[in-house]
Amino acid sequence: MAAQGFIFLFILYILESDICRRATRPFKERQQNDKIQRQQDIQMMTVTGIPMAPVEDNDVAAERERILSNPVAQLATTDAVVLRQLTKLYDSNFLAVDRLSVGIPRGECFGLLGVNGAGKTTTFAMLTGEATVSSGDAFLGGTSVVRAAAGARGRLVGFCPQFDALIDQMTVRETLWMYARLRGIDSGDISRVVEKLIDQLTLEKYADRQAGRLR
Repeated sequence: MAAQGFIFLFILYILESDICRRATRPFKERQQNDKIQRQQDIQMMTVTGIPMAPVEDNDVAAERERILSNPVAQLATTDAVVLRQLTKLYDSNFLAVDRLSVGIPRGECFGLLGVNGAGKTTTFAMLTGEATVSSGDAFLGGTSVVRAAAGARGRLVGFCPQFDALIDQMTVRETLWMYARLRGIDSGDISRVVEKLIDQLTLEKYADRQAGRLR
């Protein structure tokens, strides 16, 4: 009991004093300084247009140089997607995507690999318009995602989420109508487009069934 009482008194002393605060201060200051430096880099890049990328692999650096040194119109002749200094900084000062520059050639199957939190989902969210772009831009077929209207962007890119891609209570026909509206198809053309898809995909006998009841 005496030993436990001494241990508890010692813990109480540590908590009540500023020893913990002083011990962790260098780590907190380092994190804050890193955050401030990153924000300053982004601001300087935005103002001056000078890329300030960290140390990169040679192929990454070469791709960044290719994207930044050539006009978008020229890149669009070979690349279906062009990301140019694409950056996302959330209001909490969390940098999710840091000046990503890459081109995806037409006909190429391209994948983003990275640990959780690397910015993969955020990158796609900016391409589809789900998330706003903090700085930089992306071009789909030469069209800027920053300046394009929602309907125009919907015709250029599609996005299939990993989960909940379909609403179980909606029928096949209702689902196609919904996605036609999301993709910006003119209201007068939706019925024709939906029926054409149902015919092309041989879904006639399933068109009025709920998606949740389909295999």
